[in-house]
Amino acid sequence: CSFFSFLRNFMHILNRLVLIVACLLPVSSTVGQLKDTSLYTMYSAPFFFNVIKGEGDRIYAGTSEGIYTVKGTALVKQDDRIGYVKLDREGKLQIDANGIKYYRQEDFSKLLPYPDELRNEFHAGTDDFFYITAGGKMHIYEILPYAIKHRNISVRASSGRFTGTYSGLFYRGIKLGSPIPDFSDGHIREINGKSFICFSTLLIADLPGGDSLPAYNNALPPGFRFDYISDILFDERRQQYFVATRNQLGIIDLELTRAQPVYTRNESVGEVELLGEDRRSIVFASGNKLIRYTQSNTIQQIATLPAQILDGHITKYNYFLLCSNALYVLRTDGKLEKLVELNKAHTLQQISATEYAIATDLGLFLYNTASNKLFELIRGVEFNRRGLYLEGDSLKAGSISGMYILDARHLESLAARRENVSGSSTFPAFVLYLLIGFVIVAIILAFLLFKSRKRLEQVIEEKRITETPAISRLDIEDYIRENLAVASLKSITDKFETKNANIYTLLAPEKPGAFINRLRMDEVMRMRKEKKSAREISALTGFSESYVRKVWNQE
Repeated sequence: CSFFSFLRNFMHILNRLVLIVACLLPVSSTVGQLKDTSLYTMYSAPFFFNVIKGEGDRIYAGTSEGIYTVKGTALVKQDDRIGYVKLDREGKLQIDANGIKYYRQEDFSKLLPYPDELRNEFHAGTDDFFYITAGGKMHIYEILPYAIKHRNISVRASSGRFTGTYSGLFYRGIKLGSPIPDFSDGHIREINGKSFICFSTLLIADLPGGDSLPAYNNALPPGFRFDYISDILFDERRQQYFVATRNQLGIIDLELTRAQPVYTRNESVGEVELLGEDRRSIVFASGNKLIRYTQSNTIQQIATLPAQILDGHITKYNYFLLCSNALYVLRTDGKLEKLVELNKAHTLQQISATEYAIATDLGLFLYNTASNKLFELIRGVEFNRRGLYLEGDSLKAGSISGMYILDARHLESLAARRENVSGSSTFPAFVLYLLIGFVIVAIILAFLLFKSRKRLEQVIEEKRITETPAISRLDIEDYIRENLAVASLKSITDKFETKNANIYTLLAPEKPGAFINRLRMDEVMRMRKEKKSAREISALTGFSESYVRKVWNQE
């Protein structure tokens, strides 16, 4: 019985270790993509003893103020028991004030500040977050659904074997030496068993086998000016290479022995950009013009866009064209349509029949042509122009801080973890108009209701005035004399159902209080002559006996 109990506990702990380690190990995919972590937040109070994982991905933290449940990155107080949290054999939450050193899991100190510092560490993780308590603090790491390679290096371009950076060219992770340049800012293409490095000139080498490194030859075919090369494309029908430079489009023969220009641009902005093949023609951009080099070796302008064309993709029926501020589609009927507005965009990469990755200076985005929606994949990172490359199920995105590697099959699930970033098309226009109309109608109704209420109050007041019997100064005086002891401005307005202003007007130039007081003094004098006592006068006039005697003494 004790053996089975030991085995059950051992498997329980082993399963937890597998879950934690799985958060940081390579994802099961054809490209062996990794997941990285990023420190999301850190809590320094209360004092954290440890953290554990319960059933159903529940994360618990034992602290100096009680037990907390950790939901994502938020702490929720559960109860006031203080100490180390642990689970009993039935999975119930318990407290151990003496510590539970035996529950310590694999050491992840490399993730913490000062990794060589000696301390007790406790770990727990879910699919999205990894938690470490050490030194009384809680560190929460977001488990990123992508990997980062060549950290702190500006990655400009990549291919199956090569990575071009501002710190040199890497072949299968090995930095190449001379004659390779210190940086590469054009595309890297692997075509027909050769590698083509595009930068200020063009480097060509046969792709080696095994662990050998490519040997580049600086000899280029004559007849073409190879300066500031951006891209190269091979035309299967013509059996020729097309090369794009800053100002020209050229052709190189299959043997790489002859070259000639076929187009020279005269626009003041932009450069020549190879976009792909269409109807046996090579399609390229020059500034804001979309151009076709036909099968009959002629130049044919297709369309003119509002801004410089930076990248594009050609399908059977449409031209998807990327400008800095928008993504456009040019349809076969010649109609140009803006699909979504962007900001500082520069590179387009098709992911599937309905998905495109878009790299910008502000982040990486996913655009879905079927839903016409733009999703944010990675925010706040400046990605480099021509830095996107799709290899199987792996999307490589070069940035100024390294290469991001994403699983192209799950980009929408990554987008779901981010805030949905919408262009004008992602929020249907009719819904926007409906909301605006609703607000306008609500304002109008509120205004009409206010006016109606004011008018109703005015009508009620007018009716009250018209229904109030006419009164005179004599009427007021008679009322005061009949109610001398209790008469006041309020009692007068209540009696005659009128406003204070009307009483002031009828008694002018005297004020109501002075008028009442004068009538009372007249009655005091009259009753004094009749030899009435101070008590009798006080009862009839409302003056106090002491005041009545004071008046007598002043005579």
